[in-house]
Amino acid sequence: MGQDKENPDDSSFQERLKQAQAKAKGRSFEEAEERAVSPMGIAFKMGIELVVGSGVGAFIGFWFDRWFGTAPLFLVVLLILGFASGIRNVVREATRMQEAEENASEADKD
Repeated sequence: MGQDKENPDDSSFQERLKQAQAKAKGRSFEEAEERAVSPMGIAFKMGIELVVGSGVGAFIGFWFDRWFGTAPLFLVVLLILGFASGIRNVVREATRMQEAEENASEADKD
């Protein structure tokens, strides 16, 4: 596998890459990034944020309970705070997505 020989598919790839880069120059980085994310990926991200927020709260609460000797007090309080934090992140992401959709539909009308 010498690197001296050029792959015949390489030239067509380079051409397609240049076309894609030229097409993407008109978009901002955020627009290009939003188009690259699938709805399923966003749903998984929201679910993971809920689980991680609750898990981190429970983990920290468990260790505070062991350290201070308070049975389930910190576990329950921090679990609820972690869950609330996860819900807040999901609502924030959903609001951002809705605003982006509205902006895109307004731009299409113009």
